[in-house]
Amino acid sequence: RLRIPEADCRMIGLRSPLRRRRSRSYVGGGMFENKMVVRFKDGATLSGFGDNFMPGETEILMQDLEERLHRLPLSGVKMVCFVRSFTSDSGETHRIPGRVLYQPVPGSRVRVSFRDGEVLEGVSAVRSRPRAGFFLTPLNPNSNNLHVYVNVDEVISFRFLD
Repeated sequence: RLRIPEADCRMIGLRSPLRRRRSRSYVGGGMFENKMVVRFKDGATLSGFGDNFMPGETEILMQDLEERLHRLPLSGVKMVCFVRSFTSDSGETHRIPGRVLYQPVPGSRVRVSFRDGEVLEGVSAVRSRPRAGFFLTPLNPNSNNLHVYVNVDEVISFRFLD
C-alpha cells in the first residue's frame, strides 16, 4: 500500500488516507460544513451553509439554500448564528434559563444587548470588553444556536455576569 504524506496529498489534490473524514451538512453537493443563519444590521436574514471562521476575518463565504454563493463582509452583519436546524421555536430556544447548573464551555458568562433591543446571554472566551467581533455559546442547552459570532459594532451593552 502506497503512503502519501498529508502535505503531498494537498499539493496534488488527493484526499489523504490519514485524514479523518468529517461529516458535512450541505445543499446539493455543496462544500460547506455548518448550518448558519446570518442576521444583518438592517434586520434581514440569510440562511445557508458556511465554514468556521476566526473573529479577525473581514468576510465569510456562504452558500444559501438556493445554492448561490455569497461573500459577506462581517462589518455588515449583526450576528452569525451556527444553528442545529433552520426551523426553530424562537420563544423556547432563545429563552434565558433561570438557573444554570453547568456551563457548556469554559469562559466567562456575559450578557450582550444589541441596538435593536435583543439580549443574548452566553459564555465567551473574552477577558475584557471586546473591540472586535467575538464568539458566544448560549447558556440554554435547548437553544437552536450552537454558537454565535457577535459584531461588536451592533452591541450597546456588554456585561460580565461572573
